Amino acid sequence: MEKKSCNMGNLFSDLEGLRIAIDMEARGRDFYKKAYEQAETKSHKDLFMFLMNEESKHYEQFTGIYQKLRESKNYDSDDYLFDPETSKYLTALAEPCIFPKDKEERAKTLTDIIKAAIQDEKDSILFYDALAKYAKFEEARNIFNLLKEEEQKHVVKLREILNLLV
Repeated sequence: MEKKSCNMGNLFSDLEGLRIAIDMEARGRDFYKKAYEQAETKSHKDLFMFLMNEESKHYEQFTGIYQKLRESKNYDSDDYLFDPETSKYLTALAEPCIFPKDKEERAKTLTDIIKAAIQDEKDSILFYDALAKYAKFEEARNIFNLLKEEEQKHVVKLREILNLLV
């Protein structure tokens, strides 16, 4: 099975981590939109609509934060890059990209969709936790911790639904 690359470059910075987080939120939104379209019951449609809206809200919030941080500090300077080993670790966490675009094509049943979503949310938590751990700026650390907390809430909601299905 071929691994997909997120084309993140060789070295991470706090800003690059946030940019990747924004991309992950967009893919999550698209995943939940397709899940919404496939859901057959009102309660499942409501869940996927809620999660889709959450991902959209995060996308908008974090895009604004990204722009603000990009304008306020020189995050692209080499001084703010993580060391090569940390960059390799973060790259490994984000591959083969969380919420890959082809995932919705592989998840056919509601149970499969929810299991896939739970795994992606868990992968997101690991990624955001690592970004928070290695963040060079307190602002970035707080953002990554906030992202992690939001994804933890999603796992709980999805797990509750999965428990009802199996």
